[in-house]
Amino acid sequence: MKKNKIINKSFYIILLLFLCSYLFSQETAKKLWITSVEKTAANEYSITLNDLIVIKEIKLKKTKIGQREIVNLEFPTYISKRGKAYPQIVVLDKTLQERIIKAITTTTAEKPTEKIGEPSFKISKFSPYRQSRSSLKVFASVVFEDSIEIECKVMEGKYGPWIAWPARKDKTTNKWVQQVNFTSKEYKKKIEQSLLSKYKVGKIESAEK
Repeated sequence: MKKNKIINKSFYIILLLFLCSYLFSQETAKKLWITSVEKTAANEYSITLNDLIVIKEIKLKKTKIGQREIVNLEFPTYISKRGKAYPQIVVLDKTLQERIIKAITTTTAEKPTEKIGEPSFKISKFSPYRQSRSSLKVFASVVFEDSIEIECKVMEGKYGPWIAWPARKDKTTNKWVQQVNFTSKEYKKKIEQSLLSKYKVGKIESAEK
């Protein structure tokens, strides 16, 4: 009898933790809103999050398993000279993933139920590139609202360090096509200053060793 009570209590604790985790996930994902969606080419879409973060060249990947059709998102991917694929955008929150799929398949933006703010962000990856002659200095990534991760690079040229966001080179024009943009210069500057500050601190620490 006592053993059954312990099992029941453990079950309710696990259930409560699961519900709390689910509600937190819902709340976090809802801090990011899909405020714009546009079909830009055959099976190619662009979305805007919180009227600030623009992600382009998203594709829908459909897979049939029996009678079921599974729909997934395919974000811009960098292919190295060795043929290795590096995803440039990763959705970390399942709920947000489902909402993006819905927005794209219906080409309908969401209607926010609350005031939209600037998404919080944090630097999640910061890996220095050790080849001294290269203008590429750091592989980095930024996570927004713990829900979506965007890759970027710290580059350095004759005018100093700067941030390169996901882009691809057009084979016809030989020009770079941006795959991630920011509609607000102030917001973009805030993110890039965080990355550049971390880079400068790292350079000072390396010089002192």
